[in-house]
Amino acid sequence: MTFALLPLLVACTTPPTIDGKVVDIWGEPLAGATVLMVGQAEKPQTDHEGRYSFTFAPGTHTLKAGKDGYIQAHAEATFAEGEPPAGPLFELYQKPAEEGFFAVGSSGYVHLKPQLVHTVGSDFDPVRGLKTMGDAKVAESDLKVVFHSDFRYEEVLKLGLELHKLTFVEKRNVSGPLGETEVSINLHTAEKEVEIEVTPMRSPTDYLITVKGELEPGYYAFQTFEMLDSKDQEAFDRLPPELRNVFPFEYK
Repeated sequence: MTFALLPLLVACTTPPTIDGKVVDIWGEPLAGATVLMVGQAEKPQTDHEGRYSFTFAPGTHTLKAGKDGYIQAHAEATFAEGEPPAGPLFELYQKPAEEGFFAVGSSGYVHLKPQLVHTVGSDFDPVRGLKTMGDAKVAESDLKVVFHSDFRYEEVLKLGLELHKLTFVEKRNVSGPLGETEVSINLHTAEKEVEIEVTPMRSPTDYLITVKGELEPGYYAFQTFEMLDSKDQEAFDRLPPELRNVFPFEYK
């Protein structure tokens, strides 16, 4: 009888665990990700299903999850005695391989490639815009964009990063020394600014851009230094040619 009860006693004394999961932002499990709880020695790695497990520790804890090639994520969690201890679900953003803007698509990143800003019109009334829009298309209702750059957060703020809805202008009256004259424009120009929020991620080179409100279908572009909507042509001309770019996409 004593030996028969031994497995039951061992099962009853097995400590509870905190179990959770790590996936990428497209919901795919991430194997080999490391999870740690601040103040605890354990650093479990996720299995092939992205699952991790800690020895149960009651209280409020900070947990961190990371993997090579991904941006680290943090979470605050409170585990109470007597409750099923479920760990947080971590969703890791893949670290872009190069600088630029990367919209989160349905199954991967959509690279927003730079397009050169052109100027037409007159010195008195310049009109700037894009001749071509590139091939980037985004259809997600909740638009999120990862901006990968060596700029520090303070420097990113100085760039004056903005998102603008664009409209195609075929012709327009522009002012000149002899008055207004109708000229051919044939550019995608800035129509209105869209409010965005730029948040530093758990990486010194990555920032998450989210849109406040809903986007209408159409063409958009991220810009810096007011390249599309400023009337200061001299300031634009002083920019090096490699900086006279914006990053457009079609939102469907």
